[in-house]
Amino acid sequence: MKDYNELVRRSIRKDFAKANFKRNARVPKTPHPKNTKRVLSVNVQCEYYRFRKYFVGRLVRIVDDAISGVWVEFVRDADRKSLNAAAGWSDNKRKYLLSGAKFDD
Repeated sequence: MKDYNELVRRSIRKDFAKANFKRNARVPKTPHPKNTKRVLSVNVQCEYYRFRKYFVGRLVRIVDDAISGVWVEFVRDADRKSLNAAAGWSDNKRKYLLSGAKFDD
């Protein structure tokens, strides 16, 4: 019985080894936590206010600072694609200027 238990443990360890995930390209890309924030609210004066439901609650990466706000891009492509489809923009649009947006810390 001990041999069987050890065999099962080894098999499970092998299945969840990091090398296995890298080999199958299933390792999730985690953004740098310092630049990644979740949008809590979008200001009324922001150009994207009418699309706020696509921003609020989503993870964004702060790319650059601007005079009137910050340039952000979505961490997940599905969020970006849904906003671009709803607004009728090209799928290549990746950066968005959020002015007066509030982020979690």
